[in-house]
Amino acid sequence: MAGDGADDTGELLRRVARVEDTSPPPPRLVADQVIDGTYRIVRELGMGGMGIVYLARDVRLDRDVALKLHTSAVDRAGTARLRREATAMAKLVHDNVVTVHEVGAHDGHAFVAMEYVKGGTARTWLDERPRGAREILALYVRAGRGLAAAHAAGIVHRDFKPDNVLVGDDGRVRVADFGLARPLEEPAPSGDRVDPSGGAPGSAAAARADLTATGAVVGSPAYMAPEQHTGDKVGASADQFAFCVALWEALFGQRPYLPDD
Repeated sequence: MAGDGADDTGELLRRVARVEDTSPPPPRLVADQVIDGTYRIVRELGMGGMGIVYLARDVRLDRDVALKLHTSAVDRAGTARLRREATAMAKLVHDNVVTVHEVGAHDGHAFVAMEYVKGGTARTWLDERPRGAREILALYVRAGRGLAAAHAAGIVHRDFKPDNVLVGDDGRVRVADFGLARPLEEPAPSGDRVDPSGGAPGSAAAARADLTATGAVVGSPAYMAPEQHTGDKVGASADQFAFCVALWEALFGQRPYLPDD
């Protein structure tokens, strides 16, 4: 997994585990440490507001994975819920979707083992050099196919943004971080609310505002559809809204509306 693309999976973990501000930090993992009897840590890839991402080796299947250990403390009930979510994510087998292999817990903190993508994000890809409209559209068409595959599997992403689109060194485009994903027929929890402060995802203000009375959170405000801001039922159209905002931003260098719009 590249960059902080995996970061927002922590939002799902916060919701199901009912995390509080007093949650202890996750333990730092070291090289050669084995997690869950399966994942041997190779090195740290990056750290964000929701956890630390490591490159790890799946010793059972002899493959590299991106393992994210979240700041979210999780109890037994929360772990069971996460495993059910992982089962739903297993439906997403598509060239343009990052595969979630397993969800579990280590030392009281949730972890997610995902397909390791060596490369960057749509945002870093865009910053590498000037990109023409055709090139940008080609990338987002592939990302759109990943979203469409999720919808066909009955799942809505709920946090699509450039940072959650990975561009591998192999040229493949994959949508990542279905951390807020929920079956299309499942209504959003009544506690879901947006960060009223408008804090950037991962900022201290956003981290505080992400927590509600029930621990429920939602996606990144800049890309969210109106119904997501108000906590109403969210469907595939919310992903389409976020997709359009991200594409507009890539083409024109700014979002189609001001932050306060």
